[in-house]
Amino acid sequence: MYGVGILLTITMRDYMSSIEEALVHLFNYVGHLVCHQIPERTLRIGGRYLPVCARDTGAYIGLYAGYLLLPMRRKEACGPPDLWITLFMVAPMFVDAATQWIGLRTSTNEVRLMTGLLFGVALAPLVVYLLSQIPISWKIPILRNFLPKYVKLDDKNSWLSHQTLGFGLVVAVTLFFLINSIAGSTNHLFYWLLSPLLIISIILHIFLLPIFLTISFIAYLKKRSKP
Repeated sequence: MYGVGILLTITMRDYMSSIEEALVHLFNYVGHLVCHQIPERTLRIGGRYLPVCARDTGAYIGLYAGYLLLPMRRKEACGPPDLWITLFMVAPMFVDAATQWIGLRTSTNEVRLMTGLLFGVALAPLVVYLLSQIPISWKIPILRNFLPKYVKLDDKNSWLSHQTLGFGLVVAVTLFFLINSIAGSTNHLFYWLLSPLLIISIILHIFLLPIFLTISFIAYLKKRSKP
């Protein structure tokens, strides 16, 4: 019986290991569809490289944090999220990427992660604000609870105030220190905490959102074509 127990333990361990490797392969495949996955530009956590580079990691995780700002929106306001603060948070990622691409400087994973987080946190509320212009968005149960009732791009009464976006900036900095502190860690738990979140965010924003927009556009064209 003791020998059978050992055999079952070894078999189960090998089975779990094979499942783990299959999931890692799947994560890397999905990441490969949207990211260069250059090792030196990718965070290594839990003994493995994350599915996407440091900049993408920041952006996709930052989107989650940006959505968490929505309960602090001004429900009766109809102007866009504070555009100056949004620009202040979004611009650094493009500046960082562009200056490296043209050879002016070499970025670091810390800078890539931080600018990605700022980008994601600022982008998420803006995306939700603009989605309110698509009629089919109001049929999605969770989303419709956060959409502004009216949209006026020139209205100065911002749907998401500069104070709220400022809080989002603080959240982004906090996330930076948390993620950066576990970069290089050999604790497998950290990899399995971050990687599924990254994959879900990629699927939601890169694959499902464009499909949703395409369907909405087709529905709009059909409605316009009716006499």
